Amino acid sequence: MTVPTAVTIPLILAGGRGTRIASLFPDLPKPVIPVGGKPFLVRILVQLAGAGFFKVVISGGHLFEVLKAKIGPHVPAGMEVIWVQESKPLGTGGGAMHAARASGLQPQHWLVMNGDSYLGGDWPHLMASKKNGEACLVARQVADTGRYGRLEVTEGKLKSLQEKKSGGPGLINAGIYFLPRIWLNENVEATPQSMETNLIPEWLAAGRAIQVEVLEAPFLDIGIPESLDTAESFFRNLQNK
Repeated sequence: MTVPTAVTIPLILAGGRGTRIASLFPDLPKPVIPVGGKPFLVRILVQLAGAGFFKVVISGGHLFEVLKAKIGPHVPAGMEVIWVQESKPLGTGGGAMHAARASGLQPQHWLVMNGDSYLGGDWPHLMASKKNGEACLVARQVADTGRYGRLEVTEGKLKSLQEKKSGGPGLINAGIYFLPRIWLNENVEATPQSMETNLIPEWLAAGRAIQVEVLEAPFLDIGIPESLDTAESFFRNLQNK
């Protein structure tokens, strides 16, 4: 299946500093920390290429030139990467809005994701099958939501995003968003803000519907040392399945 890139274009947010693991790799932006001999973000690019996405926007900020230099040699054959640099930290929401406009591209939808987390399974094809005008968030069921925060979902649609407080089993945000272009382009100026605590609550308050796709797939977020330590075994297990 080939995904028409004029319809949906992935936008990878790779501008964060990664403060909780910065001391381990002070000269590298978090998305290019090596895992199994390759920068972490390259594994996302390979996953997207496998689903037929061959035009990708990568938004960077912290150590931007290092990000480009480390990723460039590993970009899958035939994939075009459009690089966008943040002049100041903009957060996930502000960064997505800035990159969408600065890229100069006009797809029907943006497939926004974080460059420091990986979700297995066939979600790229699932997102590509969404209809024009739909918005969607990808979620996972976990045994303990305490580290991530919890999603409240009613009849398959997002009701609210809860803060990282109570634990226990529930749905968490996998950090993958399928969004109509206008949702990211409607603000004239991108200001520092979060996708989770600013943009999504504003969209919900305005009456916009966001579907929730729950996937049972392996998930890895390398934002803390404990999860980074498991990264190589995580991808090794994926290959062996």
